[in-house]
Amino acid sequence: MRKVSKKQSKINNALKKVYKEIELERGKFCTGCNRSDLPLSHSHIIPRSRRKDLELDKNNITYHCLDMDGRKGCHTIWESTQRYALLDYHKNMQYILSVDQEYYHLINKEDIDMQLYFKEE
Repeated sequence: MRKVSKKQSKINNALKKVYKEIELERGKFCTGCNRSDLPLSHSHIIPRSRRKDLELDKNNITYHCLDMDGRKGCHTIWESTQRYALLDYHKNMQYILSVDQEYYHLINKEDIDMQLYFKEE
């Protein structure tokens, strides 16, 4: 078993605290499809790898369902180029625009390209 550094352990503990606060403040359902009968994950709207400074920001974290029984979950869909199909797409994009305009324009262009691609089929 790999040992966790003190720094990572501190981050993990802080995340657990934020996740608990989110659980108490919000309903426990997927914001991408409104389902509550599937396993859920805390999903970072802007990836932690891109914006470490936002990894503990509750506004950057939502519940998305996980893949199950061959069904793609909203967590997977959000990380793909078909995120525009999710119910929380516009809300998430507004948040992204407010905190990271460069990332917003990057993924917005991907989404527009994918919508045009599927429209042509």
